[in-house]
Amino acid sequence: MISRLISRVMPSSPICVTGGSGFLGSWCIKLLLEDGHTVHTTTRSAKKAAYLMNLPGASERLKVFEGVDLLSPGSFDDAIGGCETVLHTASPFYMKGGSEDKLVKPAVDGTQNVLSSCQKLGVKKVVLTSSTGSVYVNYGAVPAKHVYTADDWSPADLLREKENWYCLSKVLAEQTAWKMSKDPACPFKLTVLLPTLILGPMVPGQPHLNTSASALVGYMDGSLGEIENACKTVVDVRDVARAHLEAAYREVGGERILLIGGSPHFQEVAGYIKEALPEEMKGRVPSKVSETLGPAVMGPAPPQPVLYDVSPAEKLLDIRFNSVETMVKTMVQSMLDNGFKSSEQYVPSNM
Repeated sequence: MISRLISRVMPSSPICVTGGSGFLGSWCIKLLLEDGHTVHTTTRSAKKAAYLMNLPGASERLKVFEGVDLLSPGSFDDAIGGCETVLHTASPFYMKGGSEDKLVKPAVDGTQNVLSSCQKLGVKKVVLTSSTGSVYVNYGAVPAKHVYTADDWSPADLLREKENWYCLSKVLAEQTAWKMSKDPACPFKLTVLLPTLILGPMVPGQPHLNTSASALVGYMDGSLGEIENACKTVVDVRDVARAHLEAAYREVGGERILLIGGSPHFQEVAGYIKEALPEEMKGRVPSKVSETLGPAVMGPAPPQPVLYDVSPAEKLLDIRFNSVETMVKTMVQSMLDNGFKSSEQYVPSNM
């Protein structure tokens, strides 16, 4: 049993964040800069990452490496060079229109390419962003009262059978990372974090509507006529980013840590969305709950909440999770501030 907090040691060398222009990556960079670190980050497009240079401390301590491709071996060498710690957050995330080639191959090959660079360049710590998609997606095969922990794995064969390419990508990428980290010649210790659907505020100026925000925008613009009759696990982006930093600061190599802040019914979520919207938009939020239950994909059959244990995150990383109300309302406000009000603004290819 975990009974104590792990001592903190702040890295002195630059810290590399892969996928820094993304929703989570941008928050990792923001918090690292606030903690006084020099940060290297990778992105495919310098234009997408330009907004990061407006973060406090960015002009002095953030270096953006553009044109970095997950599928190109050695592509991460320049960014990782000189860094003893890497936060690997980059991975494709979208649920519709995906395929094995678009989701699984980039996630697995990208993880292998990043960690190969880490091995070659003598990195000491790697924090990998995995997902609850690799934990509890079992299509009802586990009893409803099961309490999920980091010991649980989504069955890869079942994910492939169901063509759930995103969740399969997370399982296989994570398995690849663990295998590489256990090589006797591997110089780094690996920590894997398992966040669920990430809500909470965008960094100001984020130029694209991310996938997790798209889960709310249909309620904001009225394109969803009914409230989904399901419970979904959610977590605040600030808590997930802070967990990445704490995993970098503490000796938690070899740990697999679940990050969930709540499992609300979407009727509760819709209510918070409505409260956060300006008066002229409140009427667009549906009030009727669908009579059709959401698909039995994750955890127990809807509309039962997922049961989970996040005490390792609280004890190992000293994380105190934000409430569902806080993460929903701050996400809605940040979407409005960044100019996102319509489902049509979500373009998965921009991720």
